[in-house]
Amino acid sequence: MANSDDFKKAVELINKSGSTLITTHIKPDGDACGCVAALCDALRRVGKKVQPLFLSAVPQWYSFMLSEKAPVLGEDASIDELMQGRLGEFDLIIIVDADSYSQLGDFEQYLKQNTKPVLVIDHHATSDGLGDVQILDSTAAATGLIVLELFDHAAWPVTETIAQALFTAIATDTGWFQFNNTDSRVYAAAARFTDDGAKPTKIYEKLYHSFSHARFNLMLAMLATLELHFDGRFATQHILLQDFERTGTTSADTENLINECHRIGTIEASALFVELKDGRIRCSLRSRGAVDVSKIAEKFGGGGHKPAAGAFLPGPLQNAKERILDEMSRQF
Repeated sequence: MANSDDFKKAVELINKSGSTLITTHIKPDGDACGCVAALCDALRRVGKKVQPLFLSAVPQWYSFMLSEKAPVLGEDASIDELMQGRLGEFDLIIIVDADSYSQLGDFEQYLKQNTKPVLVIDHHATSDGLGDVQILDSTAAATGLIVLELFDHAAWPVTETIAQALFTAIATDTGWFQFNNTDSRVYAAAARFTDDGAKPTKIYEKLYHSFSHARFNLMLAMLATLELHFDGRFATQHILLQDFERTGTTSADTENLINECHRIGTIEASALFVELKDGRIRCSLRSRGAVDVSKIAEKFGGGGHKPAAGAFLPGPLQNAKERILDEMSRQF
């Protein structure tokens, strides 16, 4: 649990800042996008200049939380342009939902030459200690819960748009309240956000009933590769570069597709292998609770939580799959 001193130091840093850069991990999920959106809104309301920056493309179904299109590093601005100050000069950097270099892509270069204070707000167990001030709470089901506590310590109001963003943050990181990390703290926050104007039904529609035809075809391609191991307790699936090309999709379209196989009652854990252009394989791992997939991810330089984690492995696909199967066999 984060302590009150951490929140006090964070509020002091924010109050002293004039211009703030807010970012999160590569392949941003609902928790990451919701926290960035909420903090940008709150800081602007108290008169701060804020620049959101995403380190890879934001999935279309999360764009409803953002009041404007934020630049994406590598698409709208290069790492050189960022380091040369073309996005602005900042006296505070806030990183949400991440505290390890492996989650930051090229932004690592900027962070290592940065001389300004860094505030980290995160709930992952994996930590490189990136912040001068850190609000860390691995017991929180989502970083959105920690951001809510920051709002309370700073006496910032939770507006309807902020409630919508933070409701999305906690709902997505709990699998819409299905994962084992869903506790009373999550439900209390969800109730509060609903009272503050979040509309769960509309949010659910935007998140889970807005597939494009192309993304649906990508899911079909993935499901066609489904294999069960260890008496049906572990599932593997994969997506190749040719699948993206054939369906007209991108890496952002893979988010949450791994969860589809958990409709099979015997499956306790799963892995989705995605081929990347640089030859590596991105491996996403999910567990219903008995298997701690974060420990497996950490062996390959990745990280995450007990029910959800990920790592990058060297290709080819069969090599990556065999390495994960070997580690998973120890779990079963």
